[in-house]
Amino acid sequence: METSAVFKTSHPPLPSPDGLHVASITSKRLHIRSTTSLDVFRSIALPTDEDTKIAALRWSRTTQSQPWSYRILVADGDNVRVWDLRDPKWTATINNGSGGMGKVISADFGATMDELLVISDFCSKVVVWSLVSGRSVEIKDPKYSSNRAYSLRSAGEGSPSIMALLARPGSQDVLTLHAPRSYKVLKSIPLTTHDAQAMKWSPNGRWLAVWDSPSVGFRVSIHTADGNLYRVYVGEGGERQELGLGARSLEWSPRCDYLAVGGHDRRIIMLSARTFSAAVFLEHTTSIQIPDSQVWQEDASTSSKRTYAVVPQPVSLPFLPAKSVDSTNKFGISILAFNVDGSLLATKDESAPTAVWIWDLTTLTSRTILLQHSPIKKITWHPTRSDLLLIQCQHDDPVIYLWSAAMDAPMALSVPFERPFTKIEVNWLPTSHDRKPGLIASNNSSLVFLWPDGRDPPPEEGDSDDTPESDQSFDSVIEMLAGRTPLPDHTDATMYDETTNVTEEYTTAAFEDTFRGKRPPRVI
Repeated sequence: METSAVFKTSHPPLPSPDGLHVASITSKRLHIRSTTSLDVFRSIALPTDEDTKIAALRWSRTTQSQPWSYRILVADGDNVRVWDLRDPKWTATINNGSGGMGKVISADFGATMDELLVISDFCSKVVVWSLVSGRSVEIKDPKYSSNRAYSLRSAGEGSPSIMALLARPGSQDVLTLHAPRSYKVLKSIPLTTHDAQAMKWSPNGRWLAVWDSPSVGFRVSIHTADGNLYRVYVGEGGERQELGLGARSLEWSPRCDYLAVGGHDRRIIMLSARTFSAAVFLEHTTSIQIPDSQVWQEDASTSSKRTYAVVPQPVSLPFLPAKSVDSTNKFGISILAFNVDGSLLATKDESAPTAVWIWDLTTLTSRTILLQHSPIKKITWHPTRSDLLLIQCQHDDPVIYLWSAAMDAPMALSVPFERPFTKIEVNWLPTSHDRKPGLIASNNSSLVFLWPDGRDPPPEEGDSDDTPESDQSFDSVIEMLAGRTPLPDHTDATMYDETTNVTEEYTTAAFEDTFRGKRPPRVI
């Protein structure tokens, strides 16, 4: 393993989505560091108020037509500031005014680098700002004061980036769909949920999953891209099943062939993305006896060196009994992580918090189980390599773990931080498949770069630009929402012209139902 020098930081560093830069904050300055040379090529002064706390640090999103992250924002309770790496003189500041509607607690870029989504405290509103015109659109009553409240649809270049928003304007959950760029309300859908927890678009943008509170049992609603309710999955027993805790986690497969639902019963339900009925159940058993699966156990007998050894089967896992009925966080599938091509799934069951299960989705069986010395904190696949998994555990020792199908055994890596040790955070550096993998680790005062297989040589001058070509695939979701009649062009409406500010209210438009004349939604 190759490591860099240790650099100072006072905030967790953030790699850019294109993998070219890392942002960090030190001594009231924002540093933009190159991941190639590791040099700081831009240092930006931040407010010197000692009471100012960073609420968000975000890079602009990448797209097929814009594969580079040029802009970065830093938000605190009173201001959101944005800078552009291409122009040192360009900056934008959004002030929260008197803060009468609460402090800024969340901020992020919208579908493009010219849009900001700012959420205030107390679930009062989401404000969408245009960095082109300086205009804004207010969307009232988001259900959550975080990015749980919204989800941006992305289905390839040329497709509209519709925003779905979970709202609670009254006693009922409401799903609203908002037009690209103008954020006008395209459709408002009252939900049948008791207490919607979150929602996720499928990677291809065809489906939107909304899951209900686990206290009402299994209830996952599947909506089409235009908001129509398509299916409601209520568990294998249907509506008459015995009442129990429902879904705790949910994740779409990158290939869009499965929707994985993690329950509180130590099972993962793999829903077919064609019928949204259960295709297979993945069981986290108390005893492991799987002929084609390997079980690796960490040996942490010495703090200086950690190794793995294969454990003969059958193996009994150290399960934790639930202390009370209310301790829902102590059991259930808390982590679902697909690899980049959707062939592998890594999971954690809170009842056995030291075990990482790796499932082979081509055979729908367990491939490997890793038994750690400490409970699992985080599981992350490499963004481009399908067989490389990062594992972080809940201990203060600066040690991280890697698993790969190509390795003879899992690997423990020591991060070169000085004592006293504090909890560390580790993230992959986004790199292409032909580059060696890299990591960035940080604690409360330092950051360091790690290359498990060594560092790539610096690129030669004159290397070609790998900018992807635009995919001009057609997407008809706007026409679907408007009864197959294209909506008026809102590109230059409200946010991008010189008209007055617009506040969008929750309204229900009389759109033609895409599934009119078809069967009503079926509960399965």
